[in-house]
Amino acid sequence: MYSESHYLHEQIYEDLKSKILNKEYPYGSMLPREIDLITIYDVSRHTIRKAMDRLYNEGYVYKVKGTGTFVKSAKAYYKLSNMSSFSEIINNQEGKPNSVVIEAKMIPATEEIKDKLDLENTKNCYYMERIRRNGNTNLCFEKTFVNPELCPNIIDFVTPNASLFQLYEKKYNLSLHEGVYNLEAITASKHIAKILDIPEGSAILYMEASIYINSGKALYYVEAYYIGSRYTFTTTLKR
Repeated sequence: MYSESHYLHEQIYEDLKSKILNKEYPYGSMLPREIDLITIYDVSRHTIRKAMDRLYNEGYVYKVKGTGTFVKSAKAYYKLSNMSSFSEIINNQEGKPNSVVIEAKMIPATEEIKDKLDLENTKNCYYMERIRRNGNTNLCFEKTFVNPELCPNIIDFVTPNASLFQLYEKKYNLSLHEGVYNLEAITASKHIAKILDIPEGSAILYMEASIYINSGKALYYVEAYYIGSRYTFTTTLKR
């Protein structure tokens, strides 16, 4: 079926990944057994295992001993090579981005937030707490602080299906320029675990980010808690 002049396991990996992303193998479904894949692709057991190992290592599937290999549910892949919104990331993976809006209000800005947002003429900022989801699956909890001088009344437009990036760019005509990100591995506190409906102590990827517009003015600052088993950050590095 495949040319010996190319890496067979790479071609099989790409074919299986495409079928997962296109929902031919839906979230939670079991992939064909190893013996069946050998027949389907007409290759050796070693080749199939290399392809399956790559799918596993990249988070597309998980294994149940004695049962089989299953498609992981609603995992998000965040490329660190460009600045993308949560909605864009999930839409690009043919998912269904949405949010549970816990809070969206004006609050007094702490000295730390005033510094992060470069606030000079106001003592307040907009504050939002949202659980970010793919369909009904929780992926992330975000606390976002927005500069009110740049986005008047933005909290009036924060709905379960709203994308803040679209509001910034389409409604307020802002050009997002760059973001400064810090990412670290932590464990879920009791509070965060309850919000995301995961066990306390679960692996969490914690991110802080400050986003700036073309003028150099700070637009927003966000603290995000990503469920470790449902999120993968990827990048390409060159020497």
